[in-house]
Amino acid sequence: MWKSLLVQRTLPLTISYLLLITAGISLDYILHIANLVWVGRYLGIAGTVFLALSFGYSARKKKIIKSGALKFFLKLHCNTGWVGTLMIFVHSGIHFNAILPWMATALMMVVTASGHVGQYLLKKVKDEVKLKIQQLGINASVDEEIEQQQYLDTLTIKILENWRKVHMPMVSVLLALTTIHILSIFFFWNWK
Repeated sequence: MWKSLLVQRTLPLTISYLLLITAGISLDYILHIANLVWVGRYLGIAGTVFLALSFGYSARKKKIIKSGALKFFLKLHCNTGWVGTLMIFVHSGIHFNAILPWMATALMMVVTASGHVGQYLLKKVKDEVKLKIQQLGINASVDEEIEQQQYLDTLTIKILENWRKVHMPMVSVLLALTTIHILSIFFFWNWK
């Protein structure tokens, strides 16, 4: 049972997602106990910076950033996304005093879950590519061009493309809600 593909792939991602939620609730609780609730406000800013850094992966894929290994940018995307989501989750706190921030937080958690699913699908596609390359008898240390060609040939890419059709609009709505939230903070901030 422990060697099944389902357990090997979904269990770590599920644990990571549950750890994110548990860590967020725990950190918020600790800040409340230590009377440091004000720290959460600044975690929102830091978390937003981390999430902005995670867009480096998209910029590299679209060749806006011209150098650097795509694998590095994917790892950066996953790690900064996780940390940024944690910070923003703590920032939002367990307060129900404003609907817009909670809508943005809920959507952020859905986008993060979607990212976890996408991470699983991407790994699955890469595994299938390696298997196909082995079946074709091509050397395992194949260059990126052949791997990309095989990657595009696999049936699993359709699943990944469908995932992105859901993930990317959610990211766009999240960006819009985040922008509205930030603008409302500036509008209602006590500037005196």
